[in-house]
Amino acid sequence: MRNPTHCNAASFWSCLIPGYPVTRSTSAFLLGLLSLVANAADETTPLADRDLVAAVESILVEDLKTHISTLASDALQGREAGTTGGHAASAYLMQQLRRHGVTPAAADQQFVQEFSGGMRNILASVPGHDAQRRDEVVIISAHFDHVGFGTPRNSRGPIGYVHNGADDNASGVAVLLEIAEAVRKLPRPPRRTLLFAFWDGEEKGLLGSKHWLSAPTRPLSQVKFVINADMIGRLRPEGVEVTGTRAAYGLRQFVADANSAMIAPRLRIDFTWDMRADSDHHPFFAAGIPALMLHTGKHDDYHRPSDDADKLNYEGTQQLARLMLLLALQTAETDELPAFRIKSRGETKDQQRLIEQPLPSPAPRLGITWNSQLAEQRIVEIIQITPQSPAAAAGFRIGDRLEQFAGHTVSDAVDFRSLVVIADRNVTATVQRPGRSEPLGLSVRLTGEPTRLGLTWRIDDAEPDSVILTQVIPHSPAALAGLKVLDRVHTVGGQTATNEHTSRAATSLPLPIIVTFERDGVISTTSITPVTPTAIAVKQDRAAINERP
Repeated sequence: MRNPTHCNAASFWSCLIPGYPVTRSTSAFLLGLLSLVANAADETTPLADRDLVAAVESILVEDLKTHISTLASDALQGREAGTTGGHAASAYLMQQLRRHGVTPAAADQQFVQEFSGGMRNILASVPGHDAQRRDEVVIISAHFDHVGFGTPRNSRGPIGYVHNGADDNASGVAVLLEIAEAVRKLPRPPRRTLLFAFWDGEEKGLLGSKHWLSAPTRPLSQVKFVINADMIGRLRPEGVEVTGTRAAYGLRQFVADANSAMIAPRLRIDFTWDMRADSDHHPFFAAGIPALMLHTGKHDDYHRPSDDADKLNYEGTQQLARLMLLLALQTAETDELPAFRIKSRGETKDQQRLIEQPLPSPAPRLGITWNSQLAEQRIVEIIQITPQSPAAAAGFRIGDRLEQFAGHTVSDAVDFRSLVVIADRNVTATVQRPGRSEPLGLSVRLTGEPTRLGLTWRIDDAEPDSVILTQVIPHSPAALAGLKVLDRVHTVGGQTATNEHTSRAATSLPLPIIVTFERDGVISTTSITPVTPTAIAVKQDRAAINERP
């Protein structure tokens, strides 16, 4: 760990986690995060990185196991809303919240918000410290009820046995308890108020969250954001599904910033466009409040008695808890939260295809295939020619061995591919043809124009300040830099990747160009370096020197 006195707002995460790329939206969060103070009397003293690390690392697998095994025990009889088991679960929640000094947030300084049939939401808060932001509320939520002994309506069988609901949703509840404890460990609360909402009656139709919206304990106008966790105990290699990033402008990058700030391994995130009424985030979305939901997917034990605590991925749940903590702090600290995006209410799969569908691969510029085994020996021998291609028109034949192309020696198949991509339309080639003693020169007119970067993109109003790659030409500079279709490019050459700036980079910015991009929720940086005939020749000369005896 570096000494925190050497970290400023722009380098904070780099000090905390060396190599973390700082983008414009990240910097806004970092400036907000650094407004936290270690001394209540001095609001200019920044939070030391060790304090944030201590809060993140306070979320432990052992504590998650304790919470989940308690909530998913047979003694709680499946936590059906309004039952003795459900009330026992709520009593455990209140016990834990009191232990960590989290403030009751229902009426009359109580934790319990009662509603129909003996159901009860459990509400607690960490009031914000910023006089200008403390009346703004970020809700961190999870439902604590399950389906009891099951019925034909809500169980996938067999019914009549305790449905413990370890994943659904003791996992989410345990994560909320750990986040509340971690926030209380900070030297000072965040700027905005965090409201921890443990919803009841979710399995009966999202009753707890709907009741709160009809009888809010804080004015609805103050609620700026919701982060909901439902079934986050079975993290698998495909990662975590995050719903709701299209509900506000720039939310995908917002989530990726928090994920990329995590100590590795970072989570693989599936940003789904679907916004289903299947958990407690949806009533808030319907009310025009940006809402995210984290979910690790259904499984064979879903709504069955076999959803037990011993089947959970606790290390994965710990990762998700730490991500949610960073998201909660980022949301509570940033200067301005993104506004609700009305268009998100009516988006369809067809609209998603229009934005994210990759462009078809461009036609081959030359149109040949070569012997891959000989290519390992630095020999490019043609074994197939595409009919009506530039190669066919130029008179190439099967068995020809390429010696020169566009004025440069052909001794490496990978470099030759790149040379074809960047070459002018009219070039000459030299081949050694079987049965001829002398090399044969051919004139070639390649398809299409030479490629400078090899990128095509679209823009999406839900993801401002970025472009979505819809085509990366194979063997182009962009492809060699590791960029792929559907990557979200955030910065190009140190500037925000607007459509205009990306167009300028593609045509005229000098290479190399540093690019910051997001893929599957992880932000990375790469460099697009020039692929030129001269660079290829230098590489070939170095290879020849290294091969000399």
